[in-house]
Amino acid sequence: MKLVIQILRLAIPSIATFSSMTFTGLLLLMIVGKMGAAAIAIVGITNVLMYNMWALFAGIQGTINYLVAQNFGSKTMAQGNQRMQIALLFSTVISILVLIASFITPHEFLKMMGANPTILALGTTYFQIRMAAFMFTIFNTVFFAYFRAIGDTRTPMIISIINSATVVILAYVLGYGKFGFPNLGLQGAAWGFLCAEGIAFVLCAFVYFAVLNKTYKTRKWVSIERYQVKLMLVESAKLSTLELSNSLGMLIFTSCITRLGTVAIAANEIALNILSFGFMPSNGFGSASTIGVGQEIGRGRTLEARKFGLVTTYLGLGFMTLFSIGLFLFALPVAKLYTPEATVYLLAISLIHLASFIQLFNGAGIIFAGGLRGVGDTTFLSRTALILNWVLFIPCTILLTSVFHLGQVGAWTSLCSLNVLQGLINGWRYMTYKWTSAKTQGDTPVVSWVN
Repeated sequence: MKLVIQILRLAIPSIATFSSMTFTGLLLLMIVGKMGAAAIAIVGITNVLMYNMWALFAGIQGTINYLVAQNFGSKTMAQGNQRMQIALLFSTVISILVLIASFITPHEFLKMMGANPTILALGTTYFQIRMAAFMFTIFNTVFFAYFRAIGDTRTPMIISIINSATVVILAYVLGYGKFGFPNLGLQGAAWGFLCAEGIAFVLCAFVYFAVLNKTYKTRKWVSIERYQVKLMLVESAKLSTLELSNSLGMLIFTSCITRLGTVAIAANEIALNILSFGFMPSNGFGSASTIGVGQEIGRGRTLEARKFGLVTTYLGLGFMTLFSIGLFLFALPVAKLYTPEATVYLLAISLIHLASFIQLFNGAGIIFAGGLRGVGDTTFLSRTALILNWVLFIPCTILLTSVFHLGQVGAWTSLCSLNVLQGLINGWRYMTYKWTSAKTQGDTPVVSWVN
């Protein structure tokens, strides 16, 4: 029972964090949905492109998350802070490159996705502003990863809720010119993202450099070791490969659907947005698994680490079962909340029903992957994602949509197959992993600041 309470204390705030992000997407789609199917399509295409940008650099926050969790467990937080310094330096370089790219690439990326002239005209500026906001997102995800690694999942939750509320309020106020503000239409939602991410960055920096300094000396510079830079680069590359394989798969998936027309794009975005609610418990418990397993590995308690991950998976699947049932039963009324256009929501319902059956596999795959990240089994995860996406998902999606002309049904059949296989393979790896030989990553003798 004590273990269950510990897991829930880590998971519930993380679920709330992911929930706030998901509800933001839902409310934003409802706000822009009244602007027409083209606006929904632009938001959907941009979300996929932003997901790929995030995936390209996600390895940094993923590496900080599990390495610092191990440092916390082994009471070597000076080393953890050194790793955080390296991550912040990486993030600074990346944010500068993203800012430069925001002035050059938006139109070409949308064109590459097969966007029609209407979407290109309206969506280029929207995507440009979203890219500018991503500069802050890079730092925010790294700060969140550090907070979670030391067991503080509440701070990311609070900041995420503030972020989400800011996005929604500004999207409505600026999107429709309310309360004397200018009517910016779809671009108002993009400016909402930029302001919200900037506010979140200020809050994260304050917590890290001011609030946590007393306990963890986060303002003290730790001499950076070349080995730690190499470790961060290698691990970040592996985890970015994992995320990028998944995101590129979704990019090609969305590109195939984009060519089916505006209604198909809008229905697909609604279905994905609703399905993202299923990721809330799985991502929350997956995050808890990474933290708990990583901390136990740091303490040298390998069997306790394995047990932590298993119990976390059981709890997560319980939540996922309830979601899958609700998703199937209430697909129609929920889909109608997004748009009054019958052609759009009726198409979305068939996709939601199809995906509701594979949510348990998807959830199990995410939570098991969280545990494997906690123990540092990143090579297996990256290779698996690479093979499944480029050998199965991407070829099948192209084949079923472009050769056999099965449209969205073909694309979503490929997506469901990918999720089932990922769940089964990650579960098999977790159960057969040699836990007795597990150890912390990149150990060097560093003075501890945690008693």
